[in-house]
Amino acid sequence: MNVFCFVGRIKEMPELRQIPSGEKVCNVLIEVERPYANSQGVYEIDTFQIEVWRGLAETLCNTTSQGAWISVKGRVLSRSYTKEDKVYYNSIFVAEHIGFIHQG
Repeated sequence: MNVFCFVGRIKEMPELRQIPSGEKVCNVLIEVERPYANSQGVYEIDTFQIEVWRGLAETLCNTTSQGAWISVKGRVLSRSYTKEDKVYYNSIFVAEHIGFIHQG
Protein backbone atom coordinates (compact mmCIF):
# COMPACT_ATOMS: atom_id res chain seq x y z
CA MET A 1 0.00 0.00 0.00
CA ASN A 2 1.47 3.36 -1.04
CA VAL A 3 -0.03 5.96 1.31
CA PHE A 4 1.31 8.81 3.43
CA CYS A 5 -0.54 11.04 5.87
CA PHE A 6 0.87 14.26 7.38
CA VAL A 7 -0.59 16.90 9.66
CA GLY A 8 1.38 20.11 9.88
CA ARG A 9 1.70 23.84 9.28
CA ILE A 10 2.30 25.48 5.92
CA LYS A 11 5.85 26.85 5.99
CA GLU A 12 5.72 29.02 2.85
CA MET A 13 2.83 30.08 0.66
CA PRO A 14 2.54 27.86 -2.41
CA GLU A 15 2.55 29.46 -5.86
CA LEU A 16 0.16 28.12 -8.47
CA ARG A 17 1.69 27.53 -11.88
CA GLN A 18 0.49 26.08 -15.14
CA ILE A 19 2.53 23.52 -17.08
CA PRO A 20 2.57 23.40 -20.91
CA SER A 21 -0.24 20.80 -20.98
CA GLY A 22 -2.50 23.33 -19.23
CA GLU A 23 -2.67 21.50 -15.89
CA LYS A 24 -2.21 23.52 -12.72
CA VAL A 25 0.25 22.46 -10.03
CA CYS A 26 1.85 23.85 -6.89
CA ASN A 27 4.35 22.66 -4.35
CA VAL A 28 3.75 23.37 -0.69
CA LEU A 29 6.18 22.99 2.19
CA ILE A 30 4.67 21.72 5.42
CA GLU A 31 6.34 21.40 8.80
CA VAL A 32 5.44 18.26 10.73
CA GLU A 33 6.34 17.84 14.39
CA ARG A 34 7.78 14.46 15.35
CA PRO A 35 5.68 12.51 17.88
CA TYR A 36 8.52 12.21 20.41
CA ALA A 37 11.04 14.52 22.06
CA ASN A 38 14.79 14.24 21.52
CA SER A 39 17.28 13.82 24.40
CA GLN A 40 17.01 17.57 25.18
CA GLY A 41 13.21 17.37 25.46
CA VAL A 42 12.62 19.19 22.16
CA TYR A 43 10.09 18.02 19.58
CA GLU A 44 11.96 18.29 16.28
CA ILE A 45 10.23 19.32 13.06
CA ASP A 46 10.56 17.71 9.65
CA THR A 47 9.77 19.69 6.49
CA PHE A 48 8.17 17.96 3.52
CA GLN A 49 7.52 19.26 0.03
CA ILE A 50 4.11 18.17 -1.24
CA GLU A 51 3.10 18.26 -4.92
CA VAL A 52 -0.54 19.27 -5.46
CA TRP A 53 -2.34 19.07 -8.83
CA ARG A 54 -5.35 20.49 -10.69
CA GLY A 55 -8.36 21.78 -8.72
CA LEU A 56 -6.87 20.77 -5.39
CA ALA A 57 -3.85 22.98 -6.15
CA GLU A 58 -6.12 25.91 -6.99
CA THR A 59 -8.16 25.44 -3.81
CA LEU A 60 -5.05 25.24 -1.65
CA CYS A 61 -3.49 28.37 -3.15
CA ASN A 62 -6.74 30.38 -2.98
CA THR A 63 -7.96 29.46 0.50
CA THR A 64 -4.99 29.07 2.81
CA SER A 65 -2.13 31.08 4.27
CA GLN A 66 1.31 30.61 5.72
CA GLY A 67 1.11 29.03 9.17
CA ALA A 68 -2.23 27.31 8.49
CA TRP A 69 -2.70 23.78 9.77
CA ILE A 70 -3.54 21.19 7.11
CA SER A 71 -3.73 17.44 6.82
CA VAL A 72 -2.45 15.80 3.65
CA LYS A 73 -3.06 12.27 2.44
CA GLY A 74 -1.54 10.95 -0.75
CA ARG A 75 0.96 8.67 -2.43
CA VAL A 76 4.72 8.59 -2.74
CA LEU A 77 6.10 8.73 -6.26
CA SER A 78 9.63 7.40 -6.80
CA ARG A 79 11.77 8.81 -9.60
CA SER A 80 15.31 8.20 -10.74
CA TYR A 81 17.73 10.05 -12.96
CA THR A 82 21.29 9.54 -14.16
CA LYS A 83 24.01 12.13 -13.82
CA GLU A 84 27.63 11.49 -14.71
CA ASP A 85 26.93 7.75 -15.04
CA LYS A 86 25.50 7.52 -11.51
CA VAL A 87 21.84 6.76 -10.79
CA TYR A 88 20.09 8.96 -8.21
CA TYR A 89 16.69 8.33 -6.62
CA ASN A 90 14.22 10.72 -5.05
CA SER A 91 10.73 10.54 -3.68
CA ILE A 92 7.89 12.95 -4.33
CA PHE A 93 4.87 13.26 -2.05
CA VAL A 94 1.77 13.73 -4.23
CA ALA A 95 -1.34 14.99 -2.45
CA GLU A 96 -4.65 13.27 -3.16
CA HIS A 97 -6.65 14.86 -0.34
CA ILE A 98 -6.08 17.96 1.79
CA GLY A 99 -8.01 18.83 4.93
CA PHE A 100 -8.04 22.44 6.10
CA ILE A 101 -7.79 22.34 9.87
CA HIS A 102 -7.09 25.89 11.08
CA GLN A 103 -5.79 29.13 9.63
CA GLY A 104 -2.55 30.33 11.31
